[in-house]
Amino acid sequence: MKKSIIYFVLFLFVIQESGTAQSITPYILNNGGGSTINMEWSMGEGVSISSFLSGGLALNTGVLQPMTNLVTGINEYGPAVFGNQISISPNPATNVLHFKARFNQVGTLSLQLIDSKSTLVYSQVAGTILSSFEKDVLIETFPPGVFYMRVYFKPNNGLAQTGIYKIVKL
Repeated sequence: MKKSIIYFVLFLFVIQESGTAQSITPYILNNGGGSTINMEWSMGEGVSISSFLSGGLALNTGVLQPMTNLVTGINEYGPAVFGNQISISPNPATNVLHFKARFNQVGTLSLQLIDSKSTLVYSQVAGTILSSFEKDVLIETFPPGVFYMRVYFKPNNGLAQTGIYKIVKL
């Protein structure tokens, strides 16, 4: 009799430790925005009851899914590469993107704008720049959606740097 009680108690502990239920604690997920070294901004938040990790995919019960690079395979890592040396505004944009770059050394600069299907829609070879470069990129003819600006800078003395910035066209 004692053995069956001990097995029953052990069985209850095993079930309690391995069982899971839905979490009802709401999470706040950032729907859009970005960050730099010194600042983080948000364009809105969505409430989600739970998020799931399965097979390397992250899903949540909200409308927008996190980590949009799962769809395009493109990661935004421009701010991590260039810091505050590059400014692209406004974002989101409707007609014009203002690109501004300020570097501490002489080098060659090129820009590429890629749509969400990885199709090159704009390319600009700025050539050799001394310290600063500014360019207005007209995007009014492009359809609304997500675009990525690839910035390639090769200093005369040093290693080339590539950064990708996510651009939203309204």
